[in-house]
Amino acid sequence: MTSRVCAVDWTTAGRIVSQLAAYGHRADFLATRLAGEALNPRDSGARWCSSVMLRELSPMIGRSPA
Repeated sequence: MTSRVCAVDWTTAGRIVSQLAAYGHRADFLATRLAGEALNPRDSGARWCSSVMLRELSPMIGRSPA
């Protein structure tokens, strides 16, 4: 789901998922993509995954990169 939604290869998607805090500088981009997927009526698994990732990103959304 992360690979498809964020338009990245599987290796990069795996890094994003396992090290989400390291991608805090891209939190707004990721949140925008994931928010759209969280409303996907055809894929409950994608909705769940997106929601979990959005929860983890929430402290980073809207913060300026350091």
